[in-house]
Amino acid sequence: MKIIKYLTVLLLVISCTHKNNKEDLNKRWKVEVSEIQEPIEIHDIAKDFYNLDISIPNFRKKYPFYLSQNTPDSRFEKDRRDSTELNIYSEIKKKVSNDRIKAELENLFQHIKYYYPEFKSPAVYLYSSFTSDYLNPITYIPQNNYLLIATDCFLGFDNKYYNMMNIDKYIQRTMSMEYFSSKTAKEIIKGMAIVPRETNSQSFVSQMIYQGKILVLEDAFLPEVKDCYKIGYTQDQINWAKTNEYEIWNFFIESNYVFSDDISLSDRFLSLAPFSKFYTEVDSQSPGRIGCWTGWQICRKYLLENPQISLQDFIKNPNHEQIFAKSKYKPHPEVETH
Repeated sequence: MKIIKYLTVLLLVISCTHKNNKEDLNKRWKVEVSEIQEPIEIHDIAKDFYNLDISIPNFRKKYPFYLSQNTPDSRFEKDRRDSTELNIYSEIKKKVSNDRIKAELENLFQHIKYYYPEFKSPAVYLYSSFTSDYLNPITYIPQNNYLLIATDCFLGFDNKYYNMMNIDKYIQRTMSMEYFSSKTAKEIIKGMAIVPRETNSQSFVSQMIYQGKILVLEDAFLPEVKDCYKIGYTQDQINWAKTNEYEIWNFFIESNYVFSDDISLSDRFLSLAPFSKFYTEVDSQSPGRIGCWTGWQICRKYLLENPQISLQDFIKNPNHEQIFAKSKYKPHPEVETH
């Protein structure tokens, strides 16, 4: 009995330490950005496109990059009068606030510039894609410093137009404004090309850490945003990942996946999917991209173990297996309390 009590106390100590460590890491991202001025210029393409008082030739002059030069004006005249397109635009006006977009972008841009002073706020263009851009609703073009946002892809879960277009429910789950800042941050991080891939290894743990670095940048750029929105989960899915962290890692260890270069592991555990593919009974309960979540925890653990390392130096370090070794990542079983 004494041994059982001792183990219970030990696990409780570990659990409390883990909680305190996460709070310490969260404090790291609480930085002062109010003095950073990042003016935002927003252009509402959709508003002009569906305004019949603006001719298509004049619209083309205002947005020369937007409409295909190979498509006749008559086709766009038809599109801007299409009843479904107009109804979707009405949904945008009801459910997507331009003021909210501006406020969230301002906060995001200020945080990016805090860590990467060379960053310049892009010109922002809002448009409607007729829901066709639901997999990639944000486009960042660093050469022109443009940010294009398909506002029709943030109308909320179970929207009637998403159902009409047969968009999978697990994808619809992230098609709301709660996920907007995170999707934007990911696209800008990708465009800035600040996260290097390890050239000496294509191991599973290296790929997990690559994805984890992107999520750590979101921790820094979006310190007030919940974890579930950063990774594209529901809160229940975050809770499942936390509860099963030890079992997930133990599965990777016992399956000899950690240092494996098996390319199928990326599809099973890193790619967008309704669930991760353990090929066990837990598949239906698991969220997709669980390897990304695990890589995130490894990166967070590394920063806790190495607080002297700056965010920028951590991100640009291409030796992901070294990062893994120095993270001392080793999750513990969940403690059951009664």
